[in-house]
Amino acid sequence: MRTILFFFTLTLAAQTPESLWRAARSKQPAPEAQPPQILQVSTLDALLRGLYAASYTVADLKQQGDFGVGTYEGLDGELIALDGRFYQMRANGQLTEATDKDKIPFAVLVKFKADVQFSARNVTQAQLGELIDSLIPTKNHFYAIKVHGTFRDLTTRAIAKQVLPYPPLADLIPGQSVFNYANIAGTAVGIRSPSFVAGINQVGHHFHFVSDDRKSGGHALAFTTGDVTLEIQQLRRHAIWLPDDEPFRKAVLPIQ
Repeated sequence: MRTILFFFTLTLAAQTPESLWRAARSKQPAPEAQPPQILQVSTLDALLRGLYAASYTVADLKQQGDFGVGTYEGLDGELIALDGRFYQMRANGQLTEATDKDKIPFAVLVKFKADVQFSARNVTQAQLGELIDSLIPTKNHFYAIKVHGTFRDLTTRAIAKQVLPYPPLADLIPGQSVFNYANIAGTAVGIRSPSFVAGINQVGHHFHFVSDDRKSGGHALAFTTGDVTLEIQQLRRHAIWLPDDEPFRKAVLPIQ
């Protein structure tokens, strides 16, 4: 049986999940100030339908945030934004840094500033999601989640760039490139979305990964951690930038 260890790092009178979030809320901006926002480019249903054309650029994204997940025009690999750097993990196994001119059909981005921090050890991706869900104050808000440390085993994926006419995403999953890593150090970049945004965003946890040496990454399919530090940001504002091209205007959404 794997054990889960927590090492709360905030200096508080009572080291409990409830006290962590109470302390975080006490540090939030005054009511007249705007709370942190999550920005989304397009919708999940549009991506599932094969709308991979893009006009939003990496330069545009950098104005909105420094942490998040997404993909590139034509579904050309996985986007991982970490510490203001935007990485692209392609289906050929190469991870590179994106240019400001690269275009984005779908992304979810925040200006990351953690509210709470704690540590865990030897947990699977599913267990980690359950652990986070047991600690957050409500499942009806968005959360940005940074998981940094060692991963005993990790499986990621990336999909090759598509050409017009774009097929739906479901048709591409069987041919996706899968990468397996062992004892790798890096960061899982995660977004947790509430259930009421089904079709707009992926409900629950969505993790991408980038290694510390910036050579490996992708969409996280499964992992088991070693020792990791988790940082979580609670987000109560959600904005969507919608494409204005003909495929999006004519698409039947949501998918029936």
